[in-house]
Amino acid sequence: MPPNKTTLEEANLPLPIRAGVSLATRVDRMGLKIVDLSLDALKARAEKLAGSTAWNDPQFLADINTFLGFVEKSGDLSVTAKVATRADITRRLTNYLKLQEAKKRHPDLTEQPIKAPIVIVGLPRTGTTLLQRLLSQDPATHGPALWELFDPVQMDAPGDPELRRREASSFEKTLRQFSTVLWSIHPMMTDEADECTFIMAQSTGDINLTGGMPYFEWYMKRSAIPDYQLHKQYLQALHYGKPSRRYILKSPHHTPKVGDLLTVYPDANVILCHRGLTHVMASWLSFMALARKIAGMPVDPKQIGRDWVEVLKTSIEAAMKVRDQHAPTQFFDVNYDDLVLDPMGMVRKIYAHFGIELTVAAEVKMKSWLEKDRQQERLGHRYTLAQYGLTPEDLERAFADYIHRYNVPVD
Repeated sequence: MPPNKTTLEEANLPLPIRAGVSLATRVDRMGLKIVDLSLDALKARAEKLAGSTAWNDPQFLADINTFLGFVEKSGDLSVTAKVATRADITRRLTNYLKLQEAKKRHPDLTEQPIKAPIVIVGLPRTGTTLLQRLLSQDPATHGPALWELFDPVQMDAPGDPELRRREASSFEKTLRQFSTVLWSIHPMMTDEADECTFIMAQSTGDINLTGGMPYFEWYMKRSAIPDYQLHKQYLQALHYGKPSRRYILKSPHHTPKVGDLLTVYPDANVILCHRGLTHVMASWLSFMALARKIAGMPVDPKQIGRDWVEVLKTSIEAAMKVRDQHAPTQFFDVNYDDLVLDPMGMVRKIYAHFGIELTVAAEVKMKSWLEKDRQQERLGHRYTLAQYGLTPEDLERAFADYIHRYNVPVD
């Protein structure tokens, strides 16, 4: 590939797929409803899949409907994005119903302890995935795998685990087929730990392809405590009847709501990841723009840059305020360069800070995983900040407090 072109400029769907998506999107926008995203239609799909109609929380449904309203108003969704949204919301609704039925059969489900989870947050592209998957190798911990997050209510599921892995496997396969480049930027693997926002009712992960900035503004005004209460119940369902292990959770999308997270998990150990802001922003914006392009949606790089500077600035400032209200020992900072240079050294510092024993067995498994991870073939990811209408000076102004407090480099 020409070295002067970025990944966003180079990446494209095959022409037949692009033509098909474009045609289907035009037909859908003419009012022929190829994809029905009405709440009633999605509820009916979920009820059939779950075999239940136990909608016990009207606010849960009201908030889902509010989100769907933002989706409808966005006006630029392709059929691909609508299909993905339908699958995602159907999964959320189905898992909700399965959880309500599980709580009927197991009244003690919500009494299951979730003790001192480690929660990895921060800006995106700061090494959160590497750190979660590394820490999850400890036999005393558990980072929920993608297939578990897709189907967290499992205690009464059929015995064949392949049936429960099917949705996540299909998701991984589809993403790889649509864009190996997009998948390689953030590899999502069925059996590896991943973002626990898959079990959230709402999160900032819904901004890029669907809700947009109006959704973000609404999301920041509402309490996420109900979302984290539901999140906890899903973890309790995963945990039910199994030996106790410390959860390793992560997502940059937790960052703006760390306060609500700590209300539900008051003993959580929070890791805040940092990296030079030019790399963070340019890489993330490239990923967001590429996701829209692959979904057949319009891409305005400068608008994407403006929106995500606002989202991430607001998010990290919210996290900083929450941190000031809690004991310093409840938080630990990880520098991306230090993590990559000496992963096991960083693990030892984390364990020492939180008073966790690092066993020989854990070290052996972590080192083995690191060796396998280093051997994974990775595609290059080329991006520039200027492509999104931003300069290092823009980042210095927007993130001034964050830069000063954590001595975060811009370059």
